[in-house]
Amino acid sequence: MGLEVETIKTIPNQTLYQTDYQAWVKETAKHLRAGNFAGLDVEAFIEEVESLGHSERHALKFQWVRVIMHLLKLEAQPQAREYHNSWISSVVNGLGQIADALEDSPSLHGYLQENANKWYAQAVKEASVETRLPLPSQCPYDVLELITGNYPEALRYFFIIE
Repeated sequence: MGLEVETIKTIPNQTLYQTDYQAWVKETAKHLRAGNFAGLDVEAFIEEVESLGHSERHALKFQWVRVIMHLLKLEAQPQAREYHNSWISSVVNGLGQIADALEDSPSLHGYLQENANKWYAQAVKEASVETRLPLPSQCPYDVLELITGNYPEALRYFFIIE
């Protein structure tokens, strides 16, 4: 048995947003549809809108690091054939996720370009844990080129099916 929304609202010093997120979402949508902006918890609404952008940026970073990490491992460990299909699948999936994110939010292009060097350090760190091999100090891949299917010569064998 769930608590009623009215009961939750009466908890001292706590908002519905803090005590029952799903109820807050439902209530906020109801107020917005009715044009009842006075009934909105404006601070919580602002926080949620800002967090949406943060979530998109975080997802883009995660996919970018995953793609680069697996590309680094593919080039550094050509003998590790038992992992190649998994890494290739991960790269293809990650590139698709990045392409979708950039299509949905073109302004993320700038965010990606501004942060690629910083993210590369993370990708190298994660790939190094597995490979224990020296990896390039600068990112040898342009994710935007990879999205279009333009793979570096050393990787074409893995991704180009002719």
